[in-house]
Amino acid sequence: MAVSTNVLTMEDDPVVRETIAAYLIDEGYSVTQAESGLQGLALIKEKNIDAILLDWRLPDISGGEVLSRLAKMNPTIPVIVVSGTDEVEEVIEALQRGAWDYLRKPLKNMDILIEAIVRNLNRARMMKEAALEGEHLKELVRSRTEELERANALLRREAKERQEYAAALKESEARFRQLVETVREAFFVRNAITKEFIYVSPAATELFGLTPDQLALDSGLLLELLHPDDRNDAVDRMLKIYINQTPDNFEYRFIVGKVKALKWIGFRIFPVKDANGVVYRHVGVAEDITERKHAHDALCASLREKDILFKEVHHRVKNNLQLVSSLLSLQAQRILNLEDRERFLDSQRRIQSMTLVHEELYRTDDLSCIDFSYYVEQLARRIEQAFLATVPVDLEMNLEKIYLSVDTAMPCGLILNELISNVYKHAFIGKERGRLFLSTGLQDGQLILKVVDDGVGFPKDFDIAQSDSLGMQVVNELVEQLSAKLTISVDNGTEFKLSFSDASLCLLP
Repeated sequence: MAVSTNVLTMEDDPVVRETIAAYLIDEGYSVTQAESGLQGLALIKEKNIDAILLDWRLPDISGGEVLSRLAKMNPTIPVIVVSGTDEVEEVIEALQRGAWDYLRKPLKNMDILIEAIVRNLNRARMMKEAALEGEHLKELVRSRTEELERANALLRREAKERQEYAAALKESEARFRQLVETVREAFFVRNAITKEFIYVSPAATELFGLTPDQLALDSGLLLELLHPDDRNDAVDRMLKIYINQTPDNFEYRFIVGKVKALKWIGFRIFPVKDANGVVYRHVGVAEDITERKHAHDALCASLREKDILFKEVHHRVKNNLQLVSSLLSLQAQRILNLEDRERFLDSQRRIQSMTLVHEELYRTDDLSCIDFSYYVEQLARRIEQAFLATVPVDLEMNLEKIYLSVDTAMPCGLILNELISNVYKHAFIGKERGRLFLSTGLQDGQLILKVVDDGVGFPKDFDIAQSDSLGMQVVNELVEQLSAKLTISVDNGTEFKLSFSDASLCLLP
């Protein structure tokens, strides 16, 4: 007997209940005991019960009531009534309410009980198998019917789609032919193996001076029309297309017509693969791009002329500024008052910082942006040369490669000119040597410029907006012009930190 077979005994007499349970356990059954009908019904909901031994007379509800409730809960569980009476009315009622068998107590031979349990369990198993088989057959019939219905629907849909596809294909082919035969571009299809033209649109006549039939009969006629200087390159290009089996664009010169007119013709060629991935066709489009080429060449020539003009303008501005700078230098030499002479020299250095911008623009190919790191280095070196006679200064630089527009580079250069000149003039008074550090870089979407020295430092309460120094006033005005922020730190020297949005950067490599 399988250990999983669980028998529920509903018996209020504990001696009878324990006796039956002990015997069933000895026979290999699992036993669940209930001393009342309601307790037994609750256990049926909680546990997996395979068979029930039901006393007809229970202390709470009758065996008949238990059978009625079981019929609603689980009618497939075998119920064997074990009663102390053999009245015909009770037997008939028990069977009518759903009892599977009826045994009378006391059970003198327990084998009768085992036989009844085995018999009714087999009956229950056969009933379940029959029900499952019936459900299985119903499911098979239903599934097969649905499959047939789906197959029929699919066949009807495919038949309709084939008809619609054939009609659409016919219409599409007509529209395609109408399209390729009316556009000015020549459309062609070429066999990838034989290199012969399978189809050439009528536009080829106007484009090459050859009819589609002529090209279909002799595909080598196109090669004869190629400009001699382009012929070898065209042959190599076509070989690469057949070898690489990838789309390609190219343009060549052709000499066509009776007047031997020179045309620039652009080609776009695409490989077409079969179901196995093998290229068996080349589809292409050819168009006359002569006017476009002429317009492009004219535009390039115009741009070159404008570049030369702009470079000449910057060169002349630089020369004029240099002339003004030289005049200020000469005038400064005539001034005996040292303070007045220094004002002239300050103005000269400001002009030189602007001159450097135009010099950098003249030196580079891009006339809208300058290499600001190179500009800062050159500016710092020139100011260093101007103050060689003062205290020796160790000039250090850490300049990130940055490109700025002219409108931004000019005020930045003037600010740096004032700050660096101020360091050389005032930072190292009374010191034997000094250090000046310059840096440029990007940080968190901001362009950062720093001028740091280890000199005597500004007063801690220094306010650049209230300064009466012309140089500091120039710096303050230019900072506002750039919508920038200038912070001054005074600690073992002075640090000027200028920061503003990196939106002023030029998008150059």
